[in-house]
Amino acid sequence: MTCVNIGRPLSGVATVVMLSLGCASIGFAQSPAAASSPAASSPADPHDLNGLWQGPYTPDLARAYGKELPFTPYGLERWKKVDTAYDPTAVCLPVGPARGIQAPMPFQIVQTKDVTTLLFEYQHTFRMIYADGRKPPDDIADYPEWMGFSSGRWEGDTLVVDTVAVNDRTWLDTAGHEHSDKLRLTERFRKTAPDSIEWTVTFDDSVFFTQPWSVTRTLRRLKATDRVMSYSCEENNRDVPHLVPKTGRP
Repeated sequence: MTCVNIGRPLSGVATVVMLSLGCASIGFAQSPAAASSPAASSPADPHDLNGLWQGPYTPDLARAYGKELPFTPYGLERWKKVDTAYDPTAVCLPVGPARGIQAPMPFQIVQTKDVTTLLFEYQHTFRMIYADGRKPPDDIADYPEWMGFSSGRWEGDTLVVDTVAVNDRTWLDTAGHEHSDKLRLTERFRKTAPDSIEWTVTFDDSVFFTQPWSVTRTLRRLKATDRVMSYSCEENNRDVPHLVPKTGRP
């Protein structure tokens, strides 16, 4: 696999994780971040989530939960058989909504009145949260999405996000906790300080778990001089064998 994280200084744990996936991290001097979204008002505004954020790397949700997850018999059987050598991200499949936030890399939140977008450095992908009242399409279950379909609403100072139709080929964490196509995520983003967001995510999947369960992590705003960097993962490029150099070219 080829995956490159350009310029992101990694912690010791993150470096081990990236190297275990065959990734390279290349450092360059960072330029100032781009101007904030026009929708931004003030870092102190509890409804203004714009900015560059990162949470603590959470490779195993069971540790964050503090005890064994409430598996169904089927869920427990699948957990006992999981092999991290088959991590879907190792072949560049998209990371999924919750795992993207738990990664050891930052993401940019860009808000407008109707849509909140999360721009992830991990896999250089994005996620859209619709806050304009739209509902998932009637046929959404037939066309699951890697990030699922997310609808958001404000409850006081908390952005509540409901996500359905998450492709069941994604994992919930690096440890290999899986889910079914019945998974429903409920996330709560609550700004507790100008540079801090409390993120609580609830996993509800009756196929894998006997009851909904939740974890809470704290997202921290990064420096104004930091930014989302380039990331490339190319193992899943099936067209490579068809790329034949022209005669006479190196």
